[in-house]
Amino acid sequence: MVSSRNAALAGMVGPVVFALVAVFLTFAQYGFMVGLGWEPLGASDVPWPSGLALGPLGWLQVLNFAFFGLTLIFFALGLHREVASRGGLSWAGPTFLVVSGISLVLAAFKTDPHPMQGPQTWHGAIHLLAFILLVLSFLLSLFFWWRRLGRDPRWRGYARYTLITAIVYIVLLFASTWQWGFYLFLGVVLAWIEVMAIHLRSQAEIPSTPRVR
Repeated sequence: MVSSRNAALAGMVGPVVFALVAVFLTFAQYGFMVGLGWEPLGASDVPWPSGLALGPLGWLQVLNFAFFGLTLIFFALGLHREVASRGGLSWAGPTFLVVSGISLVLAAFKTDPHPMQGPQTWHGAIHLLAFILLVLSFLLSLFFWWRRLGRDPRWRGYARYTLITAIVYIVLLFASTWQWGFYLFLGVVLAWIEVMAIHLRSQAEIPSTPRVR
């Protein structure tokens, strides 16, 4: 069984590693990405950070997706263990978060350079479907976590934060047509995981008390 401490560590490390690798590859492969037609701030049909997997150092982004997905799965399991559950749809939040992690692992299949024109390869089709599943599952997870967190006094403040994150997530999803909007969109997602993981870590340090299940 995944311990809360290890799950918290996974949730803290995953977003940081993903962001650092993506930033590094963006600078290292900047000429390659621009050559594909990528716009660093504007709108283009070249996906970022997915397109980084197509460059000469693309194997690193492939591993980056897979690693982030695995850490998110471990984090979801630990969060489920630590937050009080009261039946009903309490399972939905962690389940959709696990689906998000699986989607990230599947995103390790390389994208096509211009997926909006329709998938040109089988691995590009898998990547596109994984991205759609990721966006939907993470959003659903936020709303279900909002309800569950609000029922646990130790997490009630984070329930409000989760609801705000869900609302901002929807707004920025529409703005993500432009690259600067997607930066903000991704930042909101990474920040939520990081903040929740840090609090999970603090809760794991407290001597265990009976959880309401």
